[in-house]
Amino acid sequence: MVPLPPATPVPDAKHLFLGGIHSHVHPAHITDTLAAFMVRAVVLDPRCDFRIEDELTRDEVERLIKISVDRIISVNSPVMETVRMQIYFDTNFPVQADFLHREKVARLNAAIPILREITEVKTKTISVYDALYRKIVSFLLHRGNAGNPTDIRVVREATAALESVFPQSELSVFISLSRAEKEAQLNGLAQLVTGIRLFNKHLGKGGESIDDLPALCTRELQDLASELTKETEMTEGLIQTFVAVVDYSDRNPRAEFGDAPPSRLRSALVFRRQYLIYLDAMQEQVQRTRTTLLALSERFDATIRDLKITCKAKTAVPVDQVYPQFIALANLWGNWLDELFLIAFRRGILDAVSFHSKSFAVDIPVATMTACQQFKKDIEPEILSETEVIAKASELMTAVAMSNVRGVEIIHPGNTTQYYRLPVEYGGFCPYTLIRRDGLVVPGDKNIGLIRYRDRLFAFVSIEAAKDFAKFPERYIEGVLEMAKRSPDLVQLLHLYTYFPTVEALENAKSFSRQRLLGQLPMVSEIGSQVDTHIMDSGIDPNYKWNEWALRRQALMLVNLKSKVTHSAQTDLSHFRRESETQHYQPKTQTTQTLESTTTNVPIKKNYLHGLRFNSNPAGPPKTYRFHVVDLSVDTDGEPCPYGGGGYGSKVDAGV
Repeated sequence: MVPLPPATPVPDAKHLFLGGIHSHVHPAHITDTLAAFMVRAVVLDPRCDFRIEDELTRDEVERLIKISVDRIISVNSPVMETVRMQIYFDTNFPVQADFLHREKVARLNAAIPILREITEVKTKTISVYDALYRKIVSFLLHRGNAGNPTDIRVVREATAALESVFPQSELSVFISLSRAEKEAQLNGLAQLVTGIRLFNKHLGKGGESIDDLPALCTRELQDLASELTKETEMTEGLIQTFVAVVDYSDRNPRAEFGDAPPSRLRSALVFRRQYLIYLDAMQEQVQRTRTTLLALSERFDATIRDLKITCKAKTAVPVDQVYPQFIALANLWGNWLDELFLIAFRRGILDAVSFHSKSFAVDIPVATMTACQQFKKDIEPEILSETEVIAKASELMTAVAMSNVRGVEIIHPGNTTQYYRLPVEYGGFCPYTLIRRDGLVVPGDKNIGLIRYRDRLFAFVSIEAAKDFAKFPERYIEGVLEMAKRSPDLVQLLHLYTYFPTVEALENAKSFSRQRLLGQLPMVSEIGSQVDTHIMDSGIDPNYKWNEWALRRQALMLVNLKSKVTHSAQTDLSHFRRESETQHYQPKTQTTQTLESTTTNVPIKKNYLHGLRFNSNPAGPPKTYRFHVVDLSVDTDGEPCPYGGGGYGSKVDAGV
């Protein structure tokens, strides 16, 4: 028996196949991402007959490499040009901020050698001061990116600006600073000097060799916008022509197409649709850049105007008023530099994708072009009013309801918000047309409503297409996936990211499972188990010590305690006192009500002394005085008291 060659598992596909592909193709003509994408496309293509449910043999690996290389080096192929353009655009366009950061770091690194020489100076002599000051001026010019650092006029102007904010006499203090403090001060000086030179340039008193960045940015942006407009108009015209030719070929199968059969037209249409999407994305970036540049110009003019008002007819101006404005000018200048780099970067992306659009040709006979003019129509349907959309959606709802289909719902502006911003599957293209017309990509018409199936929205070109999809939704969904396996250019266009690895995933991943290569999501489930937490073992000795030195320390401590005496004293505050509370009920206030309220008064006792002044009897002996006490007590009722001495008016004899 002849032994079989050793099997090679699919998960190691990327690192296994890239070496073989690079050995056949020059590395400058292919990236690792493109190679991984093509390997995946070949493995998934049913026409290549790779049994990926089994492990690949060595012969199958060689065949896979050969097919991948043949497809990569193919020329005049709309499918391959679409794949190359998609990988390039999706690799570079989303990471513009990263490229900008790298460019800014490169600008900073250009001044690092000069910065190192400045911060390492420790000697304090006049000759050293002169050389150090020149190096500081050179660093400020490299750091500010305003003018040519080798131009003697620029150096003189920068030196004069530096003298006004940092005279040479302060170098002794600067040398004594730490490295971090020196770098911080140098960065601040770079902003001040740049701001002063920009202000002088605006006044017409300096600014040698400083480019007019606002005008340069505006000119470059205008050129980019014009190129995008031209490419967009040309692409829209080609899309209309390709769709019209395909419609004409469907109605006239015997028509002549020359070197452009309907299958090639469909592939070219996929490229143009993807190209138009990328052009629209860049148009949005251009509009944002235009808004940003306008805001920068307004802020720059306002800062210049404030500086003029502050410095008008003044020989000395407080630094706390002008320094922040000079720094603001330098920052705005840096923002213009960033926008200029982004404009140039986007222009490079446009040139690259435009190159792909010119890498293949679709020649349509003149007779066919003339005959298909009547089939031309707009690229996308015109947006109707919400009332008209609801009316058409009602027709679709009636048609779907008559089919007795479950799980399908019609979405329209009447039952949802932000209707035209809802995310639609397959990039908004009609799945019915993709399947029924052999991969023809046509945008769905949102004016007839959307179909929601399993929380996913689908758009269709007509009510009949939506009705047929509602009957067999799974069949169409599976059909689109099978078509994407045969045509790798549809993966990015239809946004099949949940079924196939994205370009970013292919770029960063080390390997892929067999299910991911097949475009199948792994079956996962969430499980859990509950256990007791913090289980305490009953056999644990809390006093156990494994460390011998810990036992020795404890022994020494116990021995040492034998020679110690503990003294303590107890006070009233520490004598087992604690806070306590007692709860009791307050006594109730009670009253007693009687039938009659009465009062009791005592008699008023009155006595009158009679005969104190003279003898009332003239016949008596002379000089004999007698007086009487007369009881005049009266009861409360006005009658004489029934008690007392001798009754009312009784006399009591008394003599002196």
